[in-house]
Amino acid sequence: MPICAYKDIAKILAQIEKGKPYPVYLIAGDSYLCQEVYQHLISRLLPEKIRSFNLEVVDGEKEGISSILDRIQTFPFFPGRKVVLVKNALTILSSGSETFLWKKAEEAWMKGEAGLCSRLLLTLFQNAGISFKEIKDGLKGNTEGLAQKIFLSPGAIVPEWLNDMVLYIEEHSLEGSTPLYPDQLLESAIKKGFPEGHVLIFLVENLPVKNKIIRTLTDHGMVLDLSIKKAKKGEQTAALKGLLKTRLSQEGKSILPQAEALLLERVGPEAYLLEMEIQKLLSYTGDRKQIQPVDIAEIVGAFREEPIFELTTVLGERKLKEGLEKLKQLWEQGYHPLQILAGITNDLRRLLVAKELLETVPEAPSRAWQNFGAFSAKILPQLKQVPLPELLSKDHPFRLFNTFKTARNFSSPDLISALEALHEADRLLKTSGATPAFLLEDFILSFCKTTISS
Repeated sequence: MPICAYKDIAKILAQIEKGKPYPVYLIAGDSYLCQEVYQHLISRLLPEKIRSFNLEVVDGEKEGISSILDRIQTFPFFPGRKVVLVKNALTILSSGSETFLWKKAEEAWMKGEAGLCSRLLLTLFQNAGISFKEIKDGLKGNTEGLAQKIFLSPGAIVPEWLNDMVLYIEEHSLEGSTPLYPDQLLESAIKKGFPEGHVLIFLVENLPVKNKIIRTLTDHGMVLDLSIKKAKKGEQTAALKGLLKTRLSQEGKSILPQAEALLLERVGPEAYLLEMEIQKLLSYTGDRKQIQPVDIAEIVGAFREEPIFELTTVLGERKLKEGLEKLKQLWEQGYHPLQILAGITNDLRRLLVAKELLETVPEAPSRAWQNFGAFSAKILPQLKQVPLPELLSKDHPFRLFNTFKTARNFSSPDLISALEALHEADRLLKTSGATPAFLLEDFILSFCKTTISS
């Protein structure tokens, strides 16, 4: 069948509910939508009481295709269906995506993940039909010709770290460790079939560009393309409307058509950002069942002075994975590292000021923090009795609600330590040759780890 989109989810789930799942699903595109759709699939494929026994989650960056195929052929602990989920299947579904592989290999090198970098490079070389000997010879001689072979942009220079990776591959005897043409092994296994009822699911960032494996997957399974940003405008709108309708119905709420149009216009083609705005609206409207245009005008986008707000928001919620994803997006949008650093610093200062102010007023019951309405009635009047610090004095009441609510998740010493770490990162950015991406990623890792364990 043809490649499906988000609008087809209801039909796909209905087919599973009738007891007719496909043996293999490939879900590609927007990470938030992919995760949401995967959760819907799992909830219908496996009863909760056996899910922890009959579901295996595999990191495709660390485990090869042969091992994954062994897993899907093995019977589960409890009788019945077995599901194998493969995340990050870069080295399995990568033929025709060599430029993407090179980018991911470079990112792995920058993060110090030499093992992953080597696997990505070996897959790239294999897909491109380049022998390891050609790579070694190219590094010793015609590096310009080598740059073209390994899909660097015209005029690019072969990076020095490739020499280090070649040595790493030789020292660890990794040459030849990558299975020949893993997509062909997968194709063969799909055509032969899995044990009855077993289901293999792939979650990937980009839809594979090689037509043969896609054709096999669509002939024998299901391919879902959830790439909102690359979709046509009508498809983007349909996907986001579907997500919005699902989320609001779960909360027993509805939205007027004018409010829906304004919300989607302000959010743009970003599913995770839509989810963040939905959460804000749910809190802001409290017990009111219908979201109106005035709510959108008042709340959505009113406080996002810059996209850095999205990063500081997920850091305030201590979401490590989302924080790293938002940082990656800021790099891709061309933000300067000092600009990102300043945005995080400003937000942590706000949290520290809010935390210190909270310590001067009586402790409010937890229910007073459940939504904006309760906060406005029970807590905001107390805060206004004490003059608000200048950093918070001009804030909209809803932004104050989010700031103080987030501040309750942290201790003052943790926030002070985080600000000191940011000051040190700022110094290193300005005075050393340290890699900006590494410094900021290291801060996010340390910050989330520290605050989560506090």
